[in-house]
Formats: sequence, C-alpha cells, structure tokens
Amino acid sequence: MLILKLETVTPLFLAGADPRGAPELRAASVRGALRYWLRALLGGALGDQNLDALREAEAAVFGSTDNASPVVVRIRDSYPQIESFSELAEKRPGISYLFFAARGTRNEPERSAIKAGSLFELVLSKRVGLEEAGDQALHRAYAALWLLTHLGGLGARSRRGAGNLQVAQVSGKIPNSALPPLQVQADTPEKLQTELQDGLKKLKEMLEVNTSVSFSSTSTFDVLHPETCKMWVVDKTFDSWDQALDAIGKQMQRFRNRRPPDYQNVKDAVQGRPLTQPVKRAAFGLPIVFYYRSLGGRKGTLEGERHCRRASPLIIRVIRLANGKYTLVLTFFRAQLLDSNEQLKLKRQGPPALVSPPDFSLIEEDFVREVGNQIAPLLEVTTW
Repeated sequence: MLILKLETVTPLFLAGADPRGAPELRAASVRGALRYWLRALLGGALGDQNLDALREAEAAVFGSTDNASPVVVRIRDSYPQIESFSELAEKRPGISYLFFAARGTRNEPERSAIKAGSLFELVLSKRVGLEEAGDQALHRAYAALWLLTHLGGLGARSRRGAGNLQVAQVSGKIPNSALPPLQVQADTPEKLQTELQDGLKKLKEMLEVNTSVSFSSTSTFDVLHPETCKMWVVDKTFDSWDQALDAIGKQMQRFRNRRPPDYQNVKDAVQGRPLTQPVKRAAFGLPIVFYYRSLGGRKGTLEGERHCRRASPLIIRVIRLANGKYTLVLTFFRAQLLDSNEQLKLKRQGPPALVSPPDFSLIEEDFVREVGNQIAPLLEVTTW
C-alpha cells in the first residue's frame, strides 16, 4: 500500500453530478486522470495503431467493464477550503482569462474551486484477491501518478493551469526502486528540465519501450513519445502560483486577441461569406466563440463538423520547486485535431461555414516562440 499526501498547487475545479455545484474530491476523477496518463505512456511503447493491445494493457491496470482493476484508488482526509471564480479573477486578469469557462452566465452560477494549498490523502493499494496481477499494475499506476503530478492536472481547466497537484509526502514502500521519486526534487528550472528528462527515461525503461515503434504523422490520441510530444520548462521562477499563471495567461490573451488572419476571416464568415482559409486558432482547442461588437454583437461558434469539443493539445502546468518558488511547464501533444476527413464548422446565422482544420504551427512555432521571447527562454525537455 502506498499512502500519498497530495497538495493542490493551483485551484481545483472538480464537482460531482452538478458541474456548477460545490467542489468535491472524488476517487473516480483521480482514477480517470491516471488512466489518461497511463494511456499516453503506453502509447509511447505500443504506438497509436494497435488499439486492442493498448486497451488490454490499460485494463490490466485500471480495469474494464469486464474485469475489476487490480489497483484500488481511494481518497481520505479531505477537508478543502473553497473559493469562487470571482475571488480568483479579482487577483489576476491572466488567471481570469485561463479560467474563463468557470465564470457565471445569465443561466448558470459561477464555479467554485478547492483552494491552492489544500491537502488530502491518496491511497494506492492492490485489490484483495488480485495480488498476483497487482505488482506490475501498481508500478504502472505509480508511473501514471508521476506524470499527473509533474505534467498534468485534474478537473476543469486543467489544461490551462487549474487543478495542478503535487506529492507532499510519501508513506509506504515504493513499488519499484527504479521508478522516479514522486516528490519534485529540483530547485531551479534547469534542474527541473533534467528531472523531467530522467523521470521520463525511467518510465520508458519500466515499460521496456520498443524503439522501433511507429506513429501516424499526427498521432490518433495523446501519446508520450519524442516524435509526438514536446515539453518545455520556462526558465524563470515566480514567488507564487498565481504570478506564474497570470504571466502566461496574459501572454496567451495578447497572442490570441484579434490575431490575423483569423479575426477578419471569421468576421467575414459571420456576415455570411465563406471561410477563406483554416482558422488557425482552432489549434488551441474547440469550441471557440467569436464575438464582434462592431457587428452589433453578432457571433459565431467554431467547432468540429462531428465533434463540438476538442481538448487543447497544449497543457500549461505550474510546478512548485523544492525551494518554494514556482515555474511553468508546457506540454504539447501533436495528435489529430479532428477525425480524418472531418472539417471545422462555424455555426452562425444561416447555414454553417465549413473549412479544413489547421496545422499546429500556431502553437508549436508561434506561441512557444512568443512565450520564450516575452516571459523567459524555454528549456526543451529532450533525450527521453
């Protein structure tokens, strides 16, 4: 059994059946996040084509509709403090931009979050009766937790810096001494770059990754492999999590606001003309609502032809370093924006406008370069 004390580094938007209800920590949500990161890790070992093998390997850790998981995930000793979106937005405009989906609307109340600095216990253990299968499963669940607490987040807006968790204390026997430590050891961005590289190498060694594995030009799902994923550490420290998130939130807002050629391209289409070229901003995820005051408040909503939502391929993550300072990690997955032969659709007055999806150059080249120029140089995580 492994007992972990976890801390919310940034506010956590996580609710039950009512997404606008009171925040609550649930084991099922943590399990879902761990499953996502395990799938990404396994994809780096198996490739993105053999989905049957991937499902089998994933089910061997976290179960399926046919078989129980050998790993039990439990949460206990959770007594979080709560704060509203308005309280968060008052502090920093960049945070307000990143967390905008949590704001209130005419028809829905604003969301509340579990405050940064809240502590709770996460217990990982082997299921009674499945101990034989549990050893390897526990190793892989540990690996998924390392990824979640170094690269990802939990709950709503987790790809925009919300719900970042870190391990504050570990009790119990580490399932495999060759695995990287769960607690962040680095006290500078440069050391964090090395820590991420070394940790990812150890996870690959645990899986015995096939170096000859191949992928589609853009993978069919988020895959942790140097061919399909890039990571950068921002070479700057901040005194608090909100300073770090506010800096990149304001930078993202400046970068995306009225950016050509999207601004005029969509504005013309809202007025009834065709979309003349792919909407590059779609690379950040869907849906996107375009609102034009100059047109009397007319708007259009951009989504996929068959899928209204697409999570952002860019994950923004705050890390608290070992010395108490904070820095940022960017993870970019070069995975398909939409299904094959699926187009972007702009919903507007009248029939929708269709256009091909864009490539990822807006993120992979332009935005990353802007962050490096305007906030601090970026340290790319390589050789993993």
